[in-house]
Amino acid sequence: MPFTAEQLGILAEKTSHFLLILKKNGRIVTYNNRCGILFPIDEGDKMVKYITNYIIDSDVKAFKKSLSFLNNKNAILSKSFSFATEKYGVLSLKFDMTYHKGLIYAAGIDTTEEYKEHRALKTISKLTKTGAWYYNPKNRDMYWSKGCYAIKDLDLDVKITRELGASFYPKENRARIESYLDTLIQTKKPYKYTEKIITQKGNEKWIKVVAHPVLYKGEVVFVNGTIADVTDRHNYIEQLKENEETKRLALKGIQSGLFDHHIEKNEVFYSLDFRKMLGLPLDQDYVSEKVFRKMIHPEDVVSAIDRHLKNLKKEGNHYYNYYRLRNKKGEYRHFEVYGFRRKNEKGNTVRMIGNLINVHQRKLNEKTIAESKNRLQAMVNNGFAYTVLLNLKGEILMTDEKSLRIIKRDFKVDPIKTKSRFIDVMPLNFKNTFAHEFNEALKGNTIKKEIERITNKGNLQWLESKYTPIFDQERNVNSVLISFHDITERKLAEIAIKESHLKEQELNSLKSNILSNFSHEIRTPLNGIMTVSKLLLDENKPKERKKLIAYLEESKDRLLETINNLSNFSDLDVIKNNLNMREVDTNFTVETSFREYKHMAEAKNLSYHLELDPKCPQINIDDDLFRTALNNIIHNAIKYTRKGNIIVKVNSKKSKNNVYISVGDTGIGIDKENLKKVFDPFVQESIGMNRKYEGTGIGLSLSKRYIEILGGRIEVNSKIGKGTNFTIIIPECL
Repeated sequence: MPFTAEQLGILAEKTSHFLLILKKNGRIVTYNNRCGILFPIDEGDKMVKYITNYIIDSDVKAFKKSLSFLNNKNAILSKSFSFATEKYGVLSLKFDMTYHKGLIYAAGIDTTEEYKEHRALKTISKLTKTGAWYYNPKNRDMYWSKGCYAIKDLDLDVKITRELGASFYPKENRARIESYLDTLIQTKKPYKYTEKIITQKGNEKWIKVVAHPVLYKGEVVFVNGTIADVTDRHNYIEQLKENEETKRLALKGIQSGLFDHHIEKNEVFYSLDFRKMLGLPLDQDYVSEKVFRKMIHPEDVVSAIDRHLKNLKKEGNHYYNYYRLRNKKGEYRHFEVYGFRRKNEKGNTVRMIGNLINVHQRKLNEKTIAESKNRLQAMVNNGFAYTVLLNLKGEILMTDEKSLRIIKRDFKVDPIKTKSRFIDVMPLNFKNTFAHEFNEALKGNTIKKEIERITNKGNLQWLESKYTPIFDQERNVNSVLISFHDITERKLAEIAIKESHLKEQELNSLKSNILSNFSHEIRTPLNGIMTVSKLLLDENKPKERKKLIAYLEESKDRLLETINNLSNFSDLDVIKNNLNMREVDTNFTVETSFREYKHMAEAKNLSYHLELDPKCPQINIDDDLFRTALNNIIHNAIKYTRKGNIIVKVNSKKSKNNVYISVGDTGIGIDKENLKKVFDPFVQESIGMNRKYEGTGIGLSLSKRYIEILGGRIEVNSKIGKGTNFTIIIPECL
């Protein structure tokens, strides 16, 4: 029997449902009083109302799409939307909408609470990486939530089955994993497990699975479950286990024991391993402070207790003490105590937790070192003219009495009491070559060098310097011993001989330059070869012979390098005909040369910078030839700069066809006269026996010729006392 109009009216107004009649464009035709919650009901309001004016922004598009969907063929649709209300905030309604003769009849129910719970569950699922699943044992139907798919990196359109779910576990575990669900169906008891899986994308994860049965008349008709990604938690627990094992091994390795000292109870707890070491009772967790004090060496008791009491009263929370303790064999061993104190509200220490460390071997080593140092100091004072021991930073660790007096006199500092770098307290003549020789020694090479200087009394003195690397047990350099031997008499004799030969032969200026510039570079390695050869005949120790052979090899290489420079200069035509031209990245090539000399610049405390071209220009060159030319220029810049900076730049903006590689320094500079002949062979700013800088004077000449062979050129600008700038201009590959 159909409803009467009166019955329909009562039903429409006395229901909790929201009833509306809409046009296809969303215009409201009529509605019941319940809809007053969604929008104001004002009979005097003549304005046309559209329902989309009250739906939250994110749902408007979906609502309009739903209206357009409804027609004679698709007359029914069920959909949920949210409304913004002044009194109740955001309300979620589920509508059943029916299309009839151009109008849409909508009936909605309030699902706000269910919506909130659904959103909360989705949020929790994302935050905790959790998914829900169920299984119907009757029809073997299985369902996974989006969270389950996400955990296993699986696409949502993949149909899930029990077999597919098991396939993510390692093969050897699959049978056991599947048995859990069968056992639950038989025993009706829930289960949970944590296992490793390999996801669809090949990622390794750890998951925790929980399952609960749903019973009907004593049989399992449904299984509800959850799956959670616990990879982070699993890894954290494994890390904790590893850290704990590391801590245990570390304490055992350094012969250390943890302790917990309750000050008020006068009781000390020690770890089991340490109780064994000290011979303390193993069946007692705590040892009284009185018993522990009896283990301290009689000579250390008073001072140890005094330090202990002062530690308890001092500010802060840290504690440190040291003394000798008697072990289970009755022998006394050196120990150090490091602790952290807990205080009460009054600031009194009530508890202390820390470490008792066996440092007996270290104390013995320190004693041995002190004795060895005294012996070494005696040898130093009675050995060479001057001797200095440096650490890896170039700071003075030890020096002889004569050098100490000179440093105190000239620099007003005691390098033994005040940390001092040797380069800051050495005579000016020594600084020119110190950085290079010191860096070579840090590489493990023994270097010899001859130095000319003026003494405090104005006399000329020649010294032969020797840089000897000191190795630790692992063959790593830990310090450098520098010794200076007075060879003035020998050098004066050599100078006299050379001067007589020069007078007899009356060589021209070029020959005299060659002799003066090359004599030192050839003589030093030859002296090394002769000296080492003689020492090798008398040396029987394998280690010492190995060092001597290394120095012999070094001297040979140095002599060969000098000869090669001369050979390269004379073989330019041969080089020109055997070029290995290829296209290279200018930035990479220049950066390689820059890095090669970084240690040399840092050793002289120079500011050393590289500015590359963002365009990464390409040039067609013989890589070896170009680097040789650039290396000579960078080396010279560092060599002739005592303080300031070195800047190496790559720039292709100045020209469309060329790349500019510049090397600028703040060194001594070159005057106008010498600037004209700076690329002439065998010429230096200072030459002869009194020259200030080492080298043959052939490097820049070779650089110029090499760059010209490669189709480029070199330009130079300089000011005395302000620095020099060399620029290599080379064609760019376009």
